[in-house]
Amino acid sequence: MFENIIGHAGVVGALRAELTQGRFPPASLFFGPAYGGKLSTALETARVLTCAAGTAEWSCECRACRLSKDLSHPQTVLLGPRYSDVEIAASADALMRSRKPAARFLLVRAVRKLTRRFDPSVADLDDTRVKGMQERVSQLEDLLAELPAEGDLPPEAQLGKLLEKIAAAAAPVAAQVRLDSLTIGQVRRLSAWAHLTSAESRKIAIVENVDRMQDSARNALLKLLEEPPSSVTLVLLSTRRAAIIPTILSRLRPYSFAPRSAAEESEVLAKIFRRDTEGFAGLRAFFLAWREINPEKLQLLARRFMELARDPGEAAVDIVEEKAELLPEGPSRRGRSSRDTAVSFLEELAAGMGGLLRSGELPLGALERWNESVREASARIESLNMQPAAVLEALFHRLRSEAAA
Repeated sequence: MFENIIGHAGVVGALRAELTQGRFPPASLFFGPAYGGKLSTALETARVLTCAAGTAEWSCECRACRLSKDLSHPQTVLLGPRYSDVEIAASADALMRSRKPAARFLLVRAVRKLTRRFDPSVADLDDTRVKGMQERVSQLEDLLAELPAEGDLPPEAQLGKLLEKIAAAAAPVAAQVRLDSLTIGQVRRLSAWAHLTSAESRKIAIVENVDRMQDSARNALLKLLEEPPSSVTLVLLSTRRAAIIPTILSRLRPYSFAPRSAAEESEVLAKIFRRDTEGFAGLRAFFLAWREINPEKLQLLARRFMELARDPGEAAVDIVEEKAELLPEGPSRRGRSSRDTAVSFLEELAAGMGGLLRSGELPLGALERWNESVREASARIESLNMQPAAVLEALFHRLRSEAAA
């Protein structure tokens, strides 16, 4: 088990022991940096829990494992925001270049990480936007069926057209999933699904970015965690453990995913996405590039943002020009929005703040206040759908006042 996971030896070892001994908890939290393999590990955990043969090896050919591996197992559900747009694009690129079964498998899983969020069992069908996506979700499944599970792929030109159709059908669905927060309607549907009896022995619910929830959804999830059905396992994922309310945290067993080493990230790029590792400074830079965001430019803007905030002698109006550079009008060719860029910028700010602490340029107390301000700014953009430009301008003035204090 977990043969498909690169890195995270400590977490994988703990999970393997707990699953083998039947000690995996009914509710857990996988937390760590973005692009760190949390979802892949959660999906492998779900496969092991539902394996009908009891072997739990990746090579297992039981019906449950076959369904789990291509993400079509009916008793495993997915919820929560995800960066499916760039993942599908990167997977399609890998398939075009390698034309190998592993690359086809990668694309199918990338698409189903998106479409499974619209399963009637957990989708909030009272939301008109969700109902409007059902036809595109069906279209995506039809397009996947045109990729033969075995044998030769279509000729290059035909395959290219098919992948373009998949990308076009996935784009509006992925845009909604990427930016939406978890709603009370989704959590209520999840709870109803969890309490339904089933012929299957085990149900698995995987909820990504659980920190991005509306207040009402948090309360509904808390109720489910307080009285979970014995046949249901909940695996929650987050990049921001500190943003999850204590009453929910107290009911979860935490598993910390440390950042992968540079060598491990290079291995992911080479083995999974079939890319030359010299072209990208890690997985985050790889996925930012698919969204047409320059990581080096982002880093420079974040550094300048912090410099202006820490120096009251600098003219605050300068940040307006840099904000305009950071948040260009209109979406990019690949669908990048100002929200995408703003969230990536806030991630860069959070990473840069650690450097300020290590260099002694920012006291610990000020760093804690800055980190909290950045988390609140992220929540305003991701969960409350506030305008990124207004949020960033307010954040700048708040950081400046906190630095002065």
